[in-house]
Amino acid sequence: MNAVESSSARRTERRWVLIGVAVAAALVCVQVVGGFVREAVTDESSYLELVQTCLVERSTPFEPVSGDPIALSAKRGSLRTNVEGNSVTVALGGSEDDAERVLQAYASVAAPGVFGTLLDRRRKVVLLWDTEPTASQREFMELCTRDAQE
Repeated sequence: MNAVESSSARRTERRWVLIGVAVAAALVCVQVVGGFVREAVTDESSYLELVQTCLVERSTPFEPVSGDPIALSAKRGSLRTNVEGNSVTVALGGSEDDAERVLQAYASVAAPGVFGTLLDRRRKVVLLWDTEPTASQREFMELCTRDAQE
């Protein structure tokens, strides 16, 4: 093989490598654009909306949280509701770490004995009750926040 043939073979090889890289880059771009389009056209409810829907379906009124910077800092949102006469703040963490952060923020300003009675966390959901909840009240909120725990 002489120098001219060797140079030609390298150019051909380089051309195929560049074509492969271009095809791979095009596929990645198509995936990214497809993901953005899917997100834009999909009408999925947020986790907070799922909780609100559950409460509405069970004729349980709710309201936005006000004056509680800890609950307001939860990544997926928060609300206040009343379950069988017991008011509760529901904070939806964006992750289990976010929910743990919210829980620890409440625990840092709460009176002793609040954790596990008035203050509780289920995966990504933090509940702060006004009075110690009954089993029925806990079950109700477990049901309405089940989707938000994902």
